[in-house]
Amino acid sequence: MNITTLLHERIAAGDIRIDVRKSRGWSPWHQHGLVDHDVTVVTPGDKEAFLWTVKRFREAHCHYALVGGGTSTSKPPTADVQIETKCLDTLFIDDAALELVVGAGVTVDAAEAFVAEKGWTLGQWLGSGATATIGGSIVTNAMGILAGRYGNLRDAATSIEIVDASGNAAWVSAREVFETAGPTMLTVRLPLWLSPNGRALARFAGVGSPFTAIRQIVTARLQPAHLSVVQGGTVTVIAEGETHLETARYQLIAAILQKHGGQPEQLLDQTAHWETMLSNNPWTQNSGGGYWADRITVAAEWGSYSSVLDHWTHHATSTGATLTWRAVNPTVTGFTFVFDVAVPAVSDEPEWITDARSG
Repeated sequence: MNITTLLHERIAAGDIRIDVRKSRGWSPWHQHGLVDHDVTVVTPGDKEAFLWTVKRFREAHCHYALVGGGTSTSKPPTADVQIETKCLDTLFIDDAALELVVGAGVTVDAAEAFVAEKGWTLGQWLGSGATATIGGSIVTNAMGILAGRYGNLRDAATSIEIVDASGNAAWVSAREVFETAGPTMLTVRLPLWLSPNGRALARFAGVGSPFTAIRQIVTARLQPAHLSVVQGGTVTVIAEGETHLETARYQLIAAILQKHGGQPEQLLDQTAHWETMLSNNPWTQNSGGGYWADRITVAAEWGSYSSVLDHWTHHATSTGATLTWRAVNPTVTGFTFVFDVAVPAVSDEPEWITDARSG
């Protein structure tokens, strides 16, 4: 079959390019090897030209194979015609669904780089990510270093746009893709996860056992740049450093916090966060008169932290003082309580606080 004749009208229009070359993509050592026969490679210019090409080949009963990055370790396609998928380059974030909508021809690294600019990750770090495409990775069931946290791309995909053998387009689940006869994958929806990407600040609200959770984090040697819990149980995590390593560290921390009921909030504005921390300074109450206020740090061990907290809470309640706390700097042995105390109608440090400091 003369492929040039079959595709003539779109080749003439510049929508499609064809050339003959050695088929790339397979070797037993996961190298970019060459298959020992020539193939006709068809390169559509956009999604519409891609769909037109697939339809024309099907109508002509021309056997073809789809090729993404061309570096798969699966056996080389037997077809003498290969259609490149790199024109399937849709790439945008659905903010309402918190999902990436990505073309099957986009490389995994390109997708990760795109979402990282906005503080997200797909959690799909593949060694071949610079060339491996989204579609190819799903077809070959590829997985990266964070597969234990996210699953692979096939597991992660919430829905996939395909064209079936009859030419009908539809969004289906990943499972349905492999139950459909002759599907051609076009676009994929993938969930977004918070990513450190150098430096990031996030909170997890609703953690049912925050002290248990942060102890598990530090004993697992997952200490981030900052980890703290406030009185209401909300845990704050700041991760910073090299992207791949800190993404892995952060997501393992997130898994522990979610196991304890924590729900991740959006990435926080770091400037606003620190401004709020500074504005919640207990010493500002001293300037108004009628209060004595201070910020007190108390070391606590994991085995005795509850008695420390009970001691300070009891004294504050019995004296009419206002006490708020947060736990910071956790280690494998303990952490530090930061107590903000405001005592009304006194001008000097109350005796019970003096005793507690010395004790």
